[in-house]
Amino acid sequence: MKIQIIALSFMILLVVSGNAQVVQDSTTTKLEEVIVTASSKFDLQRKDSGKPVIKITRADMEAQRASSIADLLNQYAGIEINGARSNAGQNQSYFIRGGNSRQVSFLIDGAQVNDPSNIAGDFDLRLIDIDQIEEIEILKGAASTLYGANASTAVINIKLRKAPKSGVRVNVASFIGTNKSVEQANNGLDEYNNSIQLQGTAKNGLTYGVGLNHQKTDGLSAAESADDNEQLEADEFNRINLLGRIGYNNNKDFKLSSYLSFDEYVAEFDNGAFTDGDNETYSRQIRWGTNMNWKYSEKGELVYTDVSTHTRRDNRSNFSSIFNADGYSLDLYNKYTFDLSDGSSLKTILGFNFNNQTYEDFSIPFGSTDFAQNANKDNVNFQIYDPYFNVVYLSGIGFNINAGARYNMHSNYDGKLVYNFNPSYRFSAGENTFKAYASYSTAYITPSLFQLYASGFGNEDLAPEENATLEAGLSWSKNQSSLVVTVFQREEDNLVQFVTIDPATFTSQYQNVEEQLTARGVEIMGQTQLFDKLNVTANYTFTERDNVPQLRRIPKHKVNASARIEAFKGAFLTARYQYNHERGDAFFDLNTFSTQNVELESYQLVDLDATYKLPTKEVTFFGGVANLLDEDFQEAVGFQTRGRTYKVGVRLGF
Repeated sequence: MKIQIIALSFMILLVVSGNAQVVQDSTTTKLEEVIVTASSKFDLQRKDSGKPVIKITRADMEAQRASSIADLLNQYAGIEINGARSNAGQNQSYFIRGGNSRQVSFLIDGAQVNDPSNIAGDFDLRLIDIDQIEEIEILKGAASTLYGANASTAVINIKLRKAPKSGVRVNVASFIGTNKSVEQANNGLDEYNNSIQLQGTAKNGLTYGVGLNHQKTDGLSAAESADDNEQLEADEFNRINLLGRIGYNNNKDFKLSSYLSFDEYVAEFDNGAFTDGDNETYSRQIRWGTNMNWKYSEKGELVYTDVSTHTRRDNRSNFSSIFNADGYSLDLYNKYTFDLSDGSSLKTILGFNFNNQTYEDFSIPFGSTDFAQNANKDNVNFQIYDPYFNVVYLSGIGFNINAGARYNMHSNYDGKLVYNFNPSYRFSAGENTFKAYASYSTAYITPSLFQLYASGFGNEDLAPEENATLEAGLSWSKNQSSLVVTVFQREEDNLVQFVTIDPATFTSQYQNVEEQLTARGVEIMGQTQLFDKLNVTANYTFTERDNVPQLRRIPKHKVNASARIEAFKGAFLTARYQYNHERGDAFFDLNTFSTQNVELESYQLVDLDATYKLPTKEVTFFGGVANLLDEDFQEAVGFQTRGRTYKVGVRLGF
C-alpha cells in the first residue's frame, strides 16, 4: 500500500509542481517573475536565481489561518520540523536535507537570530506568531558565504509585516479549536488564539506598527502513556507575543525601520517518553533590531541590519535549571551593480558580519532545596568576525553565475575560508522556460555555547564541523506551471553529537564524530493551475545518510500534495495530503536505565481548510480540520500527537 501511495505521488508530480506561491484569484503573476532575495541579497526574478527559493507569502498564510509556522514549513520538499504535530509546547527540531537544527540559520528581516541557551543555539519558532509575518523565504543548501555560521542545510528568512503605502491598516483575528489525541473520545474547546495587528504610514513618511497575540492550548498531554487504556494529564501551553515597529521611508532612496518584540510562553511538560510529570518551561525573549537601506546612487545601495536578543528560560522540575543568554548580530554590506558593455551585468556584495553570544546556566542538583547554595554558574561567550563578498553575473542571454567567499574568524578557533560557486543556464522554447543549475558550497559550523560549556555535558575540546554540499537541478516553467528536480550530496566532518559514556552513572558529553558522514537526497517540486480556479501543488523528498544506522526522526520518503479551488467568488477550499515514511528513534528507558532503539511507523495525514471573504467588507471566515482520518502516529517515540481536531475563526480588516 505504501509503495502504491509513493508511486501515485510520483504520477502527480509529473504533471504538477510546487515551490511557488499559492494562487489566490484569477489575477496571477508568472512564476518566473516572482521576486526572491535569499539566494543573492539582491532582488532577482526567480528565473535569474541559481537555486530554487521557496517563498511563503501572506496570502499563503491566510489560506491556512489556523496553522503554525512549523505546520507551514512542513509542507515543503526537504523540510521536516519534528514536533510541529505534537503538543503545542513540544520542543521542535529542524531536520532539513537530512541535517539537524544546528545546521539551519534563521533570520528576522535579514538579521541572524539565535538563542544561545538552546542546545543548538537555534531560534525557537514558538517565540514568534504567524500574524506578525509578511512572508518567509527559504534557501536550501549551504549558504555560509552570505549568511555565516550554521547556514549549512538552509536559511529561513522571516520578514515582518510591512506598513501600507499610506494610511492605516488594522487586522483583528480570532479562532477557537479542539486539541486531542486519537485515544481521547471527547472534543472540547482547548485552543484559543487572538491577534490584533496595526500598521500605518503617515504623510511625512513615518511608518509604525504594533501587534499583540495570545495563544492558549490545553487538552493534550506531552507524553504518551504506555498503557492504551490510560490517559495522562493534559499539559497546557500559554503564549504572548508583543511587537512594536517604527521607521521612516521617503519612497525614494532611504528606509529606516526598528522593532522591539517581547515573546513569552509557559509550556507544561512530562518527565520523558511514556512518563507523566508535573513540570514546566518558562521562556522569554526580548528582541530589538534595526534595518537601514540607503540608495546612494542609481546602482549602489548600503544595507545595515542588526538584532539583539535576551533570552531567559527556566526548566522547573526535579532537575531545575535557569538559562540566561544574550545574542547580537550585525550585518553591514554594500550592493553595487556594474553594467557591462555587452549588455550583461555584475551585482556585487561586499560586507562584514559580526556575531556575539553570551550564555550562563544555573542548575540545582537532584533533591536539593537550596538554589542559592547549590547552583552552578557558567558565564561564557564567543565572537565571530566575518568579512565576505559575493558576485552575481547576469549575462542577459540566460547564463548566470553566483559566487563568493567568506572568512570566518571565531574567538575560540582558527580562521576558516568558506566559498560557493553556483552557475545556471536558462533558455526558452516557445512558452516553455528551462533552467539547469549546479552549486558547490562549503560551510563551517562552530559548536554552540551549550555544547562547549553546559554544566555536566559541555566539552571545550570540540572541533568545528565542516560541510561541503554539491547540488544540481533542472527546472521547467510555463505560465502558472512549474516542475523542479534537485539532487544534493553533503559531506560532514566533525559532526557534534551527544554521547552517553556511562549509562549507569548518566555520564554524557558532546563529542565529535570521527567518521566522515554523507547525506544525499532528491527533491521534486511542482505546481500547476487548472481551469483558472484550481491550484495543485505536490512535492516528494528522498533522503538518506551513510554511516548512520537509522535516520533519527527523518523520513526516507516524504510526500506532500495540496489542491486549492475557488468554489465561488471569495470562497476557497484546500485539501492537503502528507505521507511520512518509517523513521528511526530512540528513548531512555527508566525501567532498564538503557537506551532503546525503535522504528516509528509510517503515517499519512489529510487536512482540510476553508475560507470565505465577504464581497463588500474586509471580513474573512475560516475553518479547518486537521488529521481528518484521525491517524494514530508518532513524531517522537513516547510522545503524543494530535488526532482529528477542528478550528474555526474570523479575521476583520479595517
